[in-house]
Amino acid sequence: MAHLWVTTETNQWAVLPLDQDAFALLANPPQPVCRPLGEGVAWSSVLLVRGGPASSAAWVLIARAGLGVSVNGLPLTTGIRVVSDRDEIRIAGARSFYFSTESLVRVEEFSSTDQTLFCPRCKQEIESGSAAVKCPSCGVWHHQTDQLNCWSYSEVCALCTQPTDLDAGFQWTPEDL
Repeated sequence: MAHLWVTTETNQWAVLPLDQDAFALLANPPQPVCRPLGEGVAWSSVLLVRGGPASSAAWVLIARAGLGVSVNGLPLTTGIRVVSDRDEIRIAGARSFYFSTESLVRVEEFSSTDQTLFCPRCKQEIESGSAAVKCPSCGVWHHQTDQLNCWSYSEVCALCTQPTDLDAGFQWTPEDL
């Protein structure tokens, strides 16, 4: 799930899950906004809006001209921009946020697709209903059962450099800057 890195009252970075369709960024912390956008939302607002189904949605930053909004140091001159992973959103006289699409590792029940999927580590079929992990970096599924602990078998994913520690947390934070 996409999220924003926001600063807390104690000046620490915290994760704000983007679990609604739109957020007003001038609020502290950013607040969900009901869609369709109606009378309660002034166009002087800075909004982050999800476009499309939640699982694969692009997020769009919308702001009225003259508010001093920038993305990665570049002014938002057109008033609209699709944001990408690790983009810095800065509002003049306010604060910065960092948009992120990174997901945490989680064991979940695998539900079958139209095609048969095979685990890249053990090469066996991943059956519907079995416990599995979808790599947050490359998106490939691995078994994670008592008998087949394919995800946590090695220190990294079978196909990329994503760490396989189930409690690893986020790999990137704004503190890395």
